[in-house]
Amino acid sequence: MEITPAQIKKCELTWEPPDYTSSYPAGFTEQGVAVIAVIMDQVRAAGDCHVGLTTLIYVSRENGDREVIECEPIAESLTHSLMTPCDEVHTDMLGRAIVAAIQAVPAEYKTNLMTAAADKHYLKLLFRKLPVFKSFLEYRSLDKVMNPYEVHSLGEIHVKLIGTQAGELMPHLMDEASRLAHDELEKHTAPLPVEKLVEYSVFTDCSFRATNNKRYLKGGRMGIGGVSEDGFFFHSHYDATNIMTGELSAMLAAFNIFYHGGRQLIIHTDSLGALTFVLRLAHNRWCYNQWVTEGVQNQQVIDEMQKLTEAIRERRVLVKHIPGHSGHGLQESSDSVSKMHRHFPGQIVDKTNVGEFNKRCESIITALSGCEKALRLPCPDWVQIKASSVHTKNRLWK
Repeated sequence: MEITPAQIKKCELTWEPPDYTSSYPAGFTEQGVAVIAVIMDQVRAAGDCHVGLTTLIYVSRENGDREVIECEPIAESLTHSLMTPCDEVHTDMLGRAIVAAIQAVPAEYKTNLMTAAADKHYLKLLFRKLPVFKSFLEYRSLDKVMNPYEVHSLGEIHVKLIGTQAGELMPHLMDEASRLAHDELEKHTAPLPVEKLVEYSVFTDCSFRATNNKRYLKGGRMGIGGVSEDGFFFHSHYDATNIMTGELSAMLAAFNIFYHGGRQLIIHTDSLGALTFVLRLAHNRWCYNQWVTEGVQNQQVIDEMQKLTEAIRERRVLVKHIPGHSGHGLQESSDSVSKMHRHFPGQIVDKTNVGEFNKRCESIITALSGCEKALRLPCPDWVQIKASSVHTKNRLWK
């Protein structure tokens, strides 16, 4: 028998909605649902990640009430090297915060499933790592807690906090997480007396080749690179006019990326010309003023060079010469990275396939330097030092 639209209109709907009062998270119980909201903030600098975390525990009821259980937030902060993946450290940190919060939840709210609201990426990693959490927890994205609009599904409306009286605490918790992260940053990077500084070595190099290709209007293409003693590296490429500017740019990039107040940064270079030029800027005020007043440098480059020269005078930064191609693993690594960036800008870098390029760099660095792992740090694009007439007055310029 064929069913016609007229017959469909005569049909009565017999579907009944399920009983959400006995299930979770689709509905609420009369006593309410315990929600653990974890706010995490992070600051990255000089190869380290500084993390701050705060936790808010509240009860969500079906009538829209949000009762805060613990007015004093659970807080934690730490600093870790980026060599240890953030996914691993932050996931463990999130797990500790949730376990500590569960201890503060009253027993009557533990009979039903509780909710953890945090960064969804780390929550997924945590539940994969500890499947036992699924037996007493379900997770929601922190964005659902902070969303003031009525776009939540039935299983998410219970975590909404913005727009309620308890939601007034969230800005303070976010500020506290940010403060903890920045306190960690300040604690680990605050200036120390010179005699208490920890030595940290970085090896820089530049690869330059003149070309008649019209694409490189400034005369050639160049790659700069640097490798630290613990395996961090950076690289960049641009058009340039001579190798001197590249060597200086690599040294300035190393200072910008790796220096902080708790380190005595030792920058190694195989260019005597670049080394003596930097020392002239540091100890010869007339030379420095002439370099600045030429008006060809980026203001950010001038500001950064002023910090570098001040640090050299205070012996917080040392610049040393190391002969090129002498067999030193870290120096050979920086040379290889700079050469790769000079040879392959059109084939790899310009096609935005940077991941493949970084894998090649990592394999070279681990093979030559002996580091167990290599990791790239971003290099700012404004650190290029432009050609200066002061270069030509350098006796060792080449």
